[in-house]
Amino acid sequence: MELRDYQREVVGPALRGRNSIIWLPTGAGKTRAAVHVCQQHLESRRGGRVAMLVNKVHLVDQHAKKEFHVLQKDFRVTAISGDSSHKSFFAYVVKQSDVVICTAQILQNALVSREEDMHVELTDFSLLVIDECHHTHKEAVYNKIMLNYLQQKLSGQQDLPQVLGLTASPGTGGATSFEGAVEHILQICANLDAEKITSVQEELQHLQSHVPQPRKQYDLCQERAQDPFGEQLKKVMEQIQQYMEMPSLPQNFGTQIYEQRIVELEKRAAETFCRKMRVCMLHLRKYNDALLINDTVRMIDAFQCLQQFYATERDMKDPTERFLTTTFEENRTSLQALAGDQRYENPRLGKLEEILREHFQPPDASRGIIFTKTRQSAHSLLSWLQNTAALSGQHIRAAVLTGTGYSNQTKHMTQNEQQDVIKLFREGALNLLFSTSVAEEGLDIPECNIVVRYGLMTNEIAMMQARGRARAKNSVYSVLAKASSREVSRELLNEDLVELMERAIRVVQAMPEQEYRLKIRELQRVAVASCLMKEARISERRQLHDPDAVYLYCVNCNMAVCRGSDIRTVESMHHVNINPNFGLYYRVSSGKIQFQRTFKDWEPGCRIMCSECSQDWGMEMIYRQVKLPILCIKNFVVETPAERKRYKKWSNVTFLVKEFDYLEYCS
Repeated sequence: MELRDYQREVVGPALRGRNSIIWLPTGAGKTRAAVHVCQQHLESRRGGRVAMLVNKVHLVDQHAKKEFHVLQKDFRVTAISGDSSHKSFFAYVVKQSDVVICTAQILQNALVSREEDMHVELTDFSLLVIDECHHTHKEAVYNKIMLNYLQQKLSGQQDLPQVLGLTASPGTGGATSFEGAVEHILQICANLDAEKITSVQEELQHLQSHVPQPRKQYDLCQERAQDPFGEQLKKVMEQIQQYMEMPSLPQNFGTQIYEQRIVELEKRAAETFCRKMRVCMLHLRKYNDALLINDTVRMIDAFQCLQQFYATERDMKDPTERFLTTTFEENRTSLQALAGDQRYENPRLGKLEEILREHFQPPDASRGIIFTKTRQSAHSLLSWLQNTAALSGQHIRAAVLTGTGYSNQTKHMTQNEQQDVIKLFREGALNLLFSTSVAEEGLDIPECNIVVRYGLMTNEIAMMQARGRARAKNSVYSVLAKASSREVSRELLNEDLVELMERAIRVVQAMPEQEYRLKIRELQRVAVASCLMKEARISERRQLHDPDAVYLYCVNCNMAVCRGSDIRTVESMHHVNINPNFGLYYRVSSGKIQFQRTFKDWEPGCRIMCSECSQDWGMEMIYRQVKLPILCIKNFVVETPAERKRYKKWSNVTFLVKEFDYLEYCS
């Protein structure tokens, strides 16, 4: 397997069996270098076994097909993702393989599983390769795996695997000072138990000739001169706030700060059973969403967002719902008329049109990615492109690329749909993608000559990742934003942070070995101690209340529907209600929920909702022929003897939930 000279330089410590981090720019072939390390490792060690860990599902297949296929004639290489059937027999698959490529979550599940078919130990592997290893911090799955590793290491476990981390951008971890950046780099090294960060030093010229940097430009546009559509939305919001009779409410409509405040108030209203306030907050949040959409894309996209919201079923017995629906209906016609008036269209789109016209001049073979914040805006931009006459003759063949996670906002892509889009883009059948951050990291996308960050506020890591997608010769990296906006100042800050990160890495690389080791060991001890403390606190919190003294209320109509003692977990994950009387409180939607994948012991049933007010509650699962309602905790208010509280996650509740006992239930 041939490596370039600069790749050979960075794999040195790893080939000598030392734990290390390879820091190479996007597009320089980190994975290729890692495959070489895996090959040497397996050839030189009898019974060696490699786990290649990734943080995104689509990277499993990509690494298996594009990089690790070269090992297949000599070694048994298996790719496992959440969508594959191997997952349920992970332990067996591991024993039958020399190289396992999987998401970190699958390995983590297997490490904590008690099932014989699933459970593995870290010591079942001799080498762990961690892709995009800058995610090994705080609550990330990589860090959970590595904390397990560090606990074993500090308690004297001997045969732990060698660790190899790969990253293009360790970042500064939110630090803006030099000391803070150095601390962050040391923390990442400690978390990965790395003895060294290796980067190209001697072969720098060789690297630069292989990985050209794009030319960066700021494409700035002005605010709309007039925005009657946005003004009318704000008037409706004022009307709703007057109806609530709460003069202290914020007036900074159309901002993230307003959204945060509204979300807090909605939570408080739910916990105090103030239905009027809660319902108004939900509607205000939708209007605020519409203002944010109006600021990013077209007025019509903002209007459709509201139209869809008001088309969903709601409890018209409630006077607040009636008032809010009537208010929208009274404004619908004039809002729709304003949304179609081209005089007030978004200046950002005019700027984007200029960029696309410049770069997609036939017969040039241009390829580009437009990065945008939300799935909704990615779809809106595609719709805008298809309806823009001036761009129809430009030979632009575009599609949307977004994440696979389920969201109730916008339709998510399945893994197969993602792979189809990437394949068509790679082959040239598509030449422009409107993408969320899913395409920033790790995705093997061919060289682009134009990358646009469309009104984005992100950190320096995301900036470097996106910039690294523009790999063609003479490529352009454009920041499209409003003049003197927060997006521009954040981008300028990111440039400073990249320099800060590079300086910090150099300092860590130059540290005397003894000093470095002492610092790393201390950081590891602190990390393990605080992890154990946290686990103890969680366990303590779980015992605070007797499940029989805990009540769950519908978040919308505040009807008491069950006790904490009615809840069980299935597969330590799904929270179901086993009380046979619970069926009186909900009704089911028509038609089963469809998932792209199948599960070992269960299948999804229908959606469930409150029989009183139609509030969504969760869904039915059919578990070994038994129908059980799964409850989504955020749709309920939990009352304990101490307080009423709304939770985002079941893991935060203050009472113990037992595991579901199938035999006991059936008898």
